[in-house]
Amino acid sequence: MPTKEHKKGVVSDLAGFFANGKVAIVADLSGYTVAELTHFRRSLDKANAKVKVTKNTLVKIASKGTEFEAIEQIAKGPTTVVVGYDDPAAPAKTCVEVMKALKKGKVKGGVMEGRCLSQDEVKGLADLPSKEQLLSSIMGGLDSGARNIAGIFESLIRDIAILTEEVAKKNNHAE
Repeated sequence: MPTKEHKKGVVSDLAGFFANGKVAIVADLSGYTVAELTHFRRSLDKANAKVKVTKNTLVKIASKGTEFEAIEQIAKGPTTVVVGYDDPAAPAKTCVEVMKALKKGKVKGGVMEGRCLSQDEVKGLADLPSKEQLLSSIMGGLDSGARNIAGIFESLIRDIAILTEEVAKKNNHAE
């Protein structure tokens, strides 16, 4: 049986785990082998996310007073907590993809911006484009807009040049 001091250390570690997090995803990874859990962890590292398997009561204590406090509504039964520190969609996408590939485990829900997310909302978050994809499409839109404006200015200048040339020709014929 873990001592009270050990539990305090785990709670402190979990509080640090939640600090600076953007999203927390709660999953049930029952039946995963050590190799599968290792694969899951490594996949999440690429998404700038971390995973912890711990007691629900300790998760509830560690998240108390934080924006992840709503996690207590989801943390029931076998629980694994994934916290993403950058793009909220990336860890959700990684969780869903790994679970789909391994054909085991399930997302129970999540917490983002102090709000509890359902299983479907987490899956919806996983379907969103990544931060990099969104920035790329915005930059593409801005670039095409700039090209359109440049084209308009170019045609305007060309039209002014043609008009000036026509006026000059009329003035030369009138003399």
